[in-house]
Amino acid sequence: MYIDFLVIAVVLNFILLMIILNRLLYKPLKKFFTDRQTKIQQEIHEAERLTKLANDRVTEKNEELNNFRAECKAIKDKILRDASAERESILYSAKVKEQEIIKHAENKVETINKRAIDELEEKISWIIADLAGKVLEEKIDSEKDRELILRLLAKRG
Repeated sequence: MYIDFLVIAVVLNFILLMIILNRLLYKPLKKFFTDRQTKIQQEIHEAERLTKLANDRVTEKNEELNNFRAECKAIKDKILRDASAERESILYSAKVKEQEIIKHAENKVETINKRAIDELEEKISWIIADLAGKVLEEKIDSEKDRELILRLLAKRG
């Protein structure tokens, strides 16, 4: 069998080239791609962790917002209750004051009426006394009595 040295040299060159390329290119490229894949996986995991953390914070902030809204509603309701109670208190005080004013006015009217009645009684007693004096001074018939009473009433006003 005839073996061509040139074919053997080409095969040996090829094998030598494969060994050199394996050591110089394949192993570093394989390590580079493995490291790159590991780094990508780590970044994916970090992104998932940060997304979960962000979602947790959003949920937490939503809960805080809901708590704040509930607290605001409670404060508003308390203010409305307090305002209503204050309104009722003011209305009650106003009604009490109104009753006091009405009572005072009624007392004042009663006092004025009593004074007027006393003054009228006094005037009537003076008129009666004047009439009695006049009647006793002169003996007058009923027509003259009536004229005398009307004259005295007109005089006294």
